[in-house]
Amino acid sequence: MNMMRRDLPGAPARSTSPQAPRPMAGSPISVAPRSNGPSQGPGLRPQPKTDELMMVIRQLTELLTKENASLKRHRTDEVKAFTERKEQLARLYQGHMNAIHRDPSVLKALDPSKRLAFTQQAMKLGELMQENAALLKGNIQSINMFFKAVTDAVKERQEKMAAAYSRSGSMSGYIAKRSLAVSFNETM
Repeated sequence: MNMMRRDLPGAPARSTSPQAPRPMAGSPISVAPRSNGPSQGPGLRPQPKTDELMMVIRQLTELLTKENASLKRHRTDEVKAFTERKEQLARLYQGHMNAIHRDPSVLKALDPSKRLAFTQQAMKLGELMQENAALLKGNIQSINMFFKAVTDAVKERQEKMAAAYSRSGSMSGYIAKRSLAVSFNETM
């Protein structure tokens, strides 16, 4: 679900009637750029809407709080359920923050109480992001340790039970320390 508004407040609704003018085939189509406020001149990107950014921060904070709780309880099915929405909110957040980095005057123009609220929410979100990264890393490491232990146990068991031939070519029973091809992916 895309949370961004695509229409402009106060703009007339577009007509879909057959009388609406249509461009002729082969003619260039011009589309007026969307704007979030007063005219910004050609080639400039729209300013971020701080209310939308605050909403994204609030939603991302709520989602990370739930995901962190699920990670602490090792409920991977719940964590997977949050993935798509987390990615959407993270992209929206990054887009807004990129716009603010291009034009920081947007935040400077806020009244002090809104700026303080924004700062507090952004700091809380930053802490949750750090906690989320640490929990994800910890879960990945524990899963890798588990699979390494299982793989090592399988290797050890197979090495103990591996039959070998003697130099004379007869089956001499079992020998230890044979190199077997058993492994798992240890990338992080």
